[in-house]
Amino acid sequence: MERIFRKNGIRSGQAGFTLVELLVVISIVGMLAGLMSVAIPKAMESGKKAKAKGELTAIVAAVKAYKQEYGRFPSSATASDDEHLYASYCTGQSKFSTQPYGPTKDLVSILSGNNLNNLNPKQVRFLEATGASSTFVWLDPWGKEYCVMFDTNEDGGVEYWGSGNWQDPNIRVSVIALSAGPNKIVDGSAVNSSSCDDIFSWR
Repeated sequence: MERIFRKNGIRSGQAGFTLVELLVVISIVGMLAGLMSVAIPKAMESGKKAKAKGELTAIVAAVKAYKQEYGRFPSSATASDDEHLYASYCTGQSKFSTQPYGPTKDLVSILSGNNLNNLNPKQVRFLEATGASSTFVWLDPWGKEYCVMFDTNEDGGVEYWGSGNWQDPNIRVSVIALSAGPNKIVDGSAVNSSSCDDIFSWR
């Protein structure tokens, strides 16, 4: 049988991988798979946070547009009412009191053009809640409704951090909205709490 040799004496033809080369390739593939197993969940979580932030921004903008149209915020609250009770919309979060003005779906309904509780008599659509259900339940990426509060007594902001002294605002904006984040609980007990993973509209 004829053998074919190159000039340097090495047999030509199809060359295979050596065991060392195979081990190197396998180790590289393993390292890449390990990196991806860490990077992909982090990227997905970052994407969820960005989505929540965008939806919070849309809610705040809609509430401000509502106030521009009607000269008040979308609740029956007056300047003497506790903002946690009468100027907040939230569902099942103790930080916002056990009885906020209503569930967040009510606010989403009003801002979407419905005259719920006679709070949008012109039926103006301020919000395009594309992620909301047919009953206006709008969940964040972790499956909880957003929470919203506004400065009905117009004292320069709302109280969020701390024990709940609504007469001492510590967030100097007229409207706040937040997501409970990955742990699904509105933390809000301290400004720099290490356990706080809430997503905020104002920071």
